[in-house]
Amino acid sequence: MADEMERQLPRGTAVSRRHGAPPWGVDAGEPPSLHVVVQGSFHLAQDGTRFLELEPGDVVLLGAGPRGAAPREHSLRCVAPPPGAASAPGELLSATYAAAPDGALAALAPVVHLPAGEVRRAQGLSAVVSLLRAALAEPSAEQERLARSLLEPLLAYTLHCHGGAGDRRAGRAARAPVASIDRRVGRALQLIQEKPAARWTIEALARAAGLSRAAFARRFLAELGVPPLRYVAELRMQRAAELLAEGDRSLASIAAEVGYDSEFAFSRAFKRHTGEAPGAFRRRSRSEGAPLRVPPIRAAA
Repeated sequence: MADEMERQLPRGTAVSRRHGAPPWGVDAGEPPSLHVVVQGSFHLAQDGTRFLELEPGDVVLLGAGPRGAAPREHSLRCVAPPPGAASAPGELLSATYAAAPDGALAALAPVVHLPAGEVRRAQGLSAVVSLLRAALAEPSAEQERLARSLLEPLLAYTLHCHGGAGDRRAGRAARAPVASIDRRVGRALQLIQEKPAARWTIEALARAAGLSRAAFARRFLAELGVPPLRYVAELRMQRAAELLAEGDRSLASIAAEVGYDSEFAFSRAFKRHTGEAPGAFRRRSRSEGAPLRVPPIRAAA
């Protein structure tokens, strides 16, 4: 890894392996934490609301984001399989890191989710996960020291994998043609694209798709590569960037068009997404001239 990234990476503080028959859960504390689902089905809840399903091989990084971001309470719960399915014990590897609000995690969304397929394709990340699992399989002081030595590489490879996959996901989410994806997800996607400023919820989109909340969230993520509300946020920010670069409309007018109640709320969200205030982005886009360069999405609203 580059020296600059290594200097910005927070220090690993603890590592653990939890396993057992469901149901059971883990509360993610205030420091950033990274979790690897080895076996079993889990769901992630934020402030008590279940919003993301996790399967074996998934990696999730919690508690990232810029200085001053509102703290969120996250919990992971190992859930029993549906009736008739074979039951298996859940296994979760967890690592915590020292808080570093100005380091490598500051530009990320509070929740970074890497599906199992992306993890498998990232050879470096897969190798570190395998080494960590092997070290934690034998409880001893020596193995614990070995596991702790893997925490910084684990985080570095996770960020590297997220960065490469994030560009592909953002581009796909912003331009996804409705006709090319799952029919039910397409219904919801069309509504979002037609009315990006509407106050969408997962429940409302799931009803439009004719699916349960959990099934819709899982299918949308599989098709688009991002959770539904992350897609809404990305679409709004892409539209806002285009409006900023193309005309002289006020920030309040642009905020209303992309679904924000105030200029202040819009400005804060835009900077959190892109790392740049709306006015600064408008000035830069004009000074650089055409073609328009929309900045990469860096965090969820």
